[in-house]
Amino acid sequence: MIVTIHQPEHFPYMGFFQKISASDIFIVLDDVKFKKNKFKNRNRIKTLAGDDDWITVHVEKKATSKYIKDVLVSSDPRWKKKLLKKIYQNFKLDATDIYSHNTLIDINMASIKWACDKMDIRVPLVFSSELQVSGSKSSLLANLVRSVGGTKYISGQGGKNYLDPSVFSDIEVEYFRPQVEDYYSCLCYL
Repeated sequence: MIVTIHQPEHFPYMGFFQKISASDIFIVLDDVKFKKNKFKNRNRIKTLAGDDDWITVHVEKKATSKYIKDVLVSSDPRWKKKLLKKIYQNFKLDATDIYSHNTLIDINMASIKWACDKMDIRVPLVFSSELQVSGSKSSLLANLVRSVGGTKYISGQGGKNYLDPSVFSDIEVEYFRPQVEDYYSCLCYL
């Protein structure tokens, strides 16, 4: 069984979905610490005018002390109204349902599921927090793969810089190379 693991990003780029499509199961790494202003709560878009811009989910002030699965979005409604307008103006998408949630994980998963539906990706997903696996760094990833019966792990290219191959002795590791021209949000293509 081929497994890929990724933190839940906000309207991820197309390579994210290519990696999911290459697997039999996708593990959403939701029980790790949140880092602000990464692709967990924002992503880059190309506007209709051809400019680079960001779509950002505003999160609570104490977000960096929490796991991704526990991060609440800002209760100030202005960010959501502005973001919905930007998405509609540039992509003609009413994203009200996607942003109707109060947690970052629910918003991100709604954006990921929306994109998967558009691309007809039907790979099952499971949350790492539901698997109750221990370990850190490479051992956590290997243990997650084992917990779902995985025999092959598809890592991103960055994994070459941090994975410890010795903990994957019984698991084949492949470093995925996305076939994308750029790293803009999937919103730019769907």
